[in-house]
Amino acid sequence: MEQELLKKEVGRKAGFTPETSHDFEDLSQLIQAATGEYLSPTTLKRIWGYLQNEQVQTRRHTYDVLARYAGYASYRGFTNEATKKQGVQSMILTENKVTAKDLFVGQQLCITWLPDRRIVVEHLGDGRFVVNEAENAKLTIGDTFTCHLMLQNEPLYLDEVSHHGTVYPAYIAGKIDGVKIYTLN
Repeated sequence: MEQELLKKEVGRKAGFTPETSHDFEDLSQLIQAATGEYLSPTTLKRIWGYLQNEQVQTRRHTYDVLARYAGYASYRGFTNEATKKQGVQSMILTENKVTAKDLFVGQQLCITWLPDRRIVVEHLGDGRFVVNEAENAKLTIGDTFTCHLMLQNEPLYLDEVSHHGTVYPAYIAGKIDGVKIYTLN
């Protein structure tokens, strides 16, 4: 659904809906001129369904470039905005997830979010975590929190955050653009 909306936005920005091989060449040049990033006419043809029997999975980076061309920071930013415009209140998320039940005690995760926030947390068990490293974040080393589900590229919601001896009910990281989660061990 969002991919179809993005194609419409790209067509609106370009001033035409690509329908011929030459149109895709023109669109490729427009995207490169506007973003400095190259998407081949063949890639664009696949996305628009111009090439039949092409079963190639489109990379997230490609959608990020198209979203930037359409005036958004990223594909995630575009989908967040499209969701708001459509008034969607619920959806099934297919992004990568990290659940506390799948982590072992002592497992470390690196969590980053814009503009330059980074924390390394250690799983203590039962969805409890401690912050072992922190850069440019309100959370600091030694803070603890509870979190049972983390979704890649979505906001991170933390419960029972203990920060400098005070327990806060919640903390949100990556509220607009979401977080990136990396397993360290």
